[in-house]
Amino acid sequence: MSEAQATLDQTRNARARSAAQAAAERVVISPTGVVKYESRGRVVVIGGQEAQWLATRLQAPLRAEVILTDDSDETGVPATAIAGRALRIEGHLGAFTIDLGEPGRHNHQRIHADLVVDLSAEPRIARELPPPGYWQFGCEAPDLDAACLVLDGMVGTFEKPRYFNYDPDICAHARSGQSGCRRCIDACPAEAIVSIGERVEVNPNLCQGGGICATVCPTGAMRYAYPGPGDTAERLRLMLRTYIEAGGTDPVVMFAAESDAAALPATPANVLLLVVEELASVGHELWLAAITWGAGCVLLADGGSVPDRARAALEEQIALCHGLLQGLGYDPAALQTVDTREMPAECAAVAGLPDAASFAATDNKRQLATLALDHLWEASAARVENFPLPERSPYGRIAVDSQRCTLCMSCTSVCPALALSAGDDVPRLVFHESNCVQCGICANACPESAISLKPRLLADPAQRRLAATLHEEPPFCCVQCGKPFATRRVVDNILEKLAGHAMFQTDRARRRLQMCEDCRVVDAVQDSEAMQSGISLKTDQRSDNGQS
Repeated sequence: MSEAQATLDQTRNARARSAAQAAAERVVISPTGVVKYESRGRVVVIGGQEAQWLATRLQAPLRAEVILTDDSDETGVPATAIAGRALRIEGHLGAFTIDLGEPGRHNHQRIHADLVVDLSAEPRIARELPPPGYWQFGCEAPDLDAACLVLDGMVGTFEKPRYFNYDPDICAHARSGQSGCRRCIDACPAEAIVSIGERVEVNPNLCQGGGICATVCPTGAMRYAYPGPGDTAERLRLMLRTYIEAGGTDPVVMFAAESDAAALPATPANVLLLVVEELASVGHELWLAAITWGAGCVLLADGGSVPDRARAALEEQIALCHGLLQGLGYDPAALQTVDTREMPAECAAVAGLPDAASFAATDNKRQLATLALDHLWEASAARVENFPLPERSPYGRIAVDSQRCTLCMSCTSVCPALALSAGDDVPRLVFHESNCVQCGICANACPESAISLKPRLLADPAQRRLAATLHEEPPFCCVQCGKPFATRRVVDNILEKLAGHAMFQTDRARRRLQMCEDCRVVDAVQDSEAMQSGISLKTDQRSDNGQS
């Protein structure tokens, strides 16, 4: 390509990029709720002499109290000595509770604060993202001027967006006492998410909008709220469509966190920058959508702002996307991470990607991913039926050991994604692979340990949408009326387990176990021996309990 042609392409791409960025800015972001903090200026400074020095220099409306970690006796501000007691800090801006010693003991002391400055050698709140209102400066030559600066103006009412939305109805955390997915809990660097039985709970005051919880959620139960997933997807779609329609070539989409975007160096004219709150707030469904909407490559601009805990989860998402692309026959280099300090001079599109798709943006995570995967499969030369994926992937099948499965259907009652169901008229376990999120609740609920997870993608859309029979047995029919009500194996297991039971020693009683629920009741009422046996058994139980 001649130098003149290259210059012409750059000019055309730059013009197309300007139009694309303007189109993306026209998307109206849906509003979200706000989280409020109230600070009255109560400051607790933890440390030694430096803590007292800092506390004496804070001016109204700030009011300081010192928790001394050494034997310093300098006066001037209220001070409390740790005196060998354990120190525990809970809370957030405007609502910190500091416990010295064990609650209920004679030496326990509780201090309330709005702000905490920690000059200890190790942080007293050891989280990657400590709560708002807590700062740790260390004890070795702490920057006290910086501490004064962060405290300046920290009195009054403060607001931030409510960054998340949560739908417990589709959450795969647990069902009927069986544990399942805990990806959001494990990934949150602020430790703002906890398990509360069959659902999770997010503390909005601790949440700082990292977004990795929404990225790793397999069902979409946890969603980023500002901007919402549908708004971000629509910005991306309009950006690519406008760029292509304006004559731009080889579009490359770059996702960058808001904190890193300002420091980015100049990028080539074919790079379309999409700024998000946090880099970890977007995942594989949006990266794949970008490729199917026409991006020749997706770049994740990493400025080092992603906490380690979230980074590990983000790398899992990258590995999943690479596995999906490779399995479908595409170059995994279509998704790359780039260091913001070492941006490449040129950002080339990857060869062999499909033409742009026309499907609309959606805020449904699974639906957006499915639309993108279907388009990639349709355009693939290989069109493989299925391929394996890395562990912890949100796509896959379950394998059922037919020698163990009794078709008790415990798994169907706990599946949060409706991936498992029972047959209508016959004992049959039916699987809908398009719904399965590999949460593992079904495997944990199976009393026979007959279920195992198999992460993979059933790539053929037509096959993925078909229901598959995992296990089926001939029905066992009631020996009285002929109605099917169980399987032969279930009935045999019941007969075996109740063989020594006092109420099932006669042939008639054992035959009753082979009847449906209706015939069993009728036969028991008509059997005087069974009725008398039941009365005797109850009398014996009451006698054993000491009752008259």
